[in-house]
Amino acid sequence: MLDQLFGAFLFLFGLSGSGSVRGESTPSAIASISATAATSSGTNIPTSAKTFIPNNIGSLQAKFQEKHQQAVSAMEAKRASFTASLQAIKDEKKKVILETIQTHLTEINQNQTTHMMTKLKQLNVGVEEMYKLSQKYVQDSGKDLSAVTSSLVIANETIADGISTVTAQAEKTYVVSISSETKAKNDVGKVRNQLASDLKKARDAVSDARKKTGEALKALKSAIGKPVMITVQSTAEITVPSDAAYPTP
Repeated sequence: MLDQLFGAFLFLFGLSGSGSVRGESTPSAIASISATAATSSGTNIPTSAKTFIPNNIGSLQAKFQEKHQQAVSAMEAKRASFTASLQAIKDEKKKVILETIQTHLTEINQNQTTHMMTKLKQLNVGVEEMYKLSQKYVQDSGKDLSAVTSSLVIANETIADGISTVTAQAEKTYVVSISSETKAKNDVGKVRNQLASDLKKARDAVSDARKKTGEALKALKSAIGKPVMITVQSTAEITVPSDAAYPTP
């Protein structure tokens, strides 16, 4: 039975802040699965093993969606200030270009944070499945996999941190304020650079979650001495408007 479980395990694994959040957790919202719990069924597991607590992904997803929608509403309100600043531009063609860039900046943040959240959810599923497999192995073999559990706990917490970072990023808005026709390029560049910097921080958080998940997977494979299949998904690069897209003063 164990060999069949491992043979069927396809782990989706790839990459495209408001503190360490495991979810809007209450005792009833998150199930605490202790590595010592299996002792009641006769399995010998050290009491010093770390506790694996699954992330409340439903609550974390709901919070992400809430912040995402708040950003949409905030952007609608701020759009008026951007439109007003366009009065400094006399060239109608430049106005159209600037409006397109403003829309593009907003879409980039929305699309990229949604994509990152999807990746983190995939990693979360992978970690939970690895934990289930490790516990099945412990029950069947009676061996100590507390080191594997510790790696899974770290990966699990890093995923929660990544979700927190991406959720905070999803709430941000990026509005260009045109000071003058001659400074339009610089005005756009400041906002573009801020978006790029912020997205890099969020992307790094997702990358860290992927790294820790990979380390946990390696620990599991080493401990059980059996192969675990991995499907590596291609990454999606973050793009921002290039300087060539800016209107020339």
